[in-house]
Amino acid sequence: MGAAPHDATVQPPRTPLDQAAAVWRPLLFRAIVSAAFGALTIFWVQPSVQVASIAGGLYLLALAVSAAWLERAAGVKTGSDRWVVGIGPGFLVMGGVLNLWIHSDAMFALVVALVLVISGAIDLYVGIRQRRSNVVAKDLIVVGAVGMASGLLLPIFQDAGAHALLGVTGGGAIIIAVVLAIASFGYRHDVRHAAKASPTTA
Repeated sequence: MGAAPHDATVQPPRTPLDQAAAVWRPLLFRAIVSAAFGALTIFWVQPSVQVASIAGGLYLLALAVSAAWLERAAGVKTGSDRWVVGIGPGFLVMGGVLNLWIHSDAMFALVVALVLVISGAIDLYVGIRQRRSNVVAKDLIVVGAVGMASGLLLPIFQDAGAHALLGVTGGGAIIIAVVLAIASFGYRHDVRHAAKASPTTA
């Protein structure tokens, strides 16, 4: 960060181990957020549209924090990729605010669908572009594909009520939570194992 004051992402983590050390915490944060939202959608049997909208809005805002954190932690190598990654949190914030403000099945289905498709497409695009240079790329590909699939399915269930809308969104969130928890703990294990093997490793 200090090495490039004009752009915090110009100097990305250089080695796979550096990248693992940088990304495991934001990945774990997103896994926890997704798991919490997924659990809510499972155990709240008859949610109202207000509950769905507020829960969905808070979930999108938490995803915005996660996306911004991961963007800073992982870093990308090209200016075009940095620009694409940078717009994701903004879309998530707008979707979150709209759902907190307007409570309706249509708003949830259409806005959350649009935001999930856009953010998922960004994750998928960056993951594919960075697959040879960043360890987190493979995780972004999976997360992006799941997010896009959830978003594309939501409008189909627009008339099925809040429980169905939360179920579709929560199902994707649970898959993402499992994938990212496994990835996060794997990276954390690699970092700690390397630190034990080499006392000079930070």
